[in-house]
Amino acid sequence: MADIEANKTVARRYMRAVEQGDIDTIEALQHPDCRWWILGHGEMSRADFIGSVKGGLLSAQRRTVEIVGITAEGDRVAVEVRGEMVFPDRVYRNEYHNLLIIRDGQIVSGKEYMDTRAVAEAFSAWEQGQ
Repeated sequence: MADIEANKTVARRYMRAVEQGDIDTIEALQHPDCRWWILGHGEMSRADFIGSVKGGLLSAQRRTVEIVGITAEGDRVAVEVRGEMVFPDRVYRNEYHNLLIIRDGQIVSGKEYMDTRAVAEAFSAWEQGQ
């Protein structure tokens, strides 16, 4: 039971770091060999994932992350999240499901599901203007 609660704490710390744009904590909570799978992007290495976070998340002027629900069993933690990122030219809102595999206090694997239409609406027009 203690490991499950510890894993849920890691997941909460990770989500709080995302909201705060705390890239040091985001990196520290991921095992060096961490792998990610993101809906619409597929497999990503830890380095590619962190690069993506730095390029998108940290460029937002404000971020909010609301944990709607969290469920854990063994080393698996499922986190339902409502998020909003405010950029100078747009606001991006989405709902996410993150499945994190956590061992020894670090995320070793992550899967992120979200509404891909919300992503396209928020970023496609912006990317075309770049």
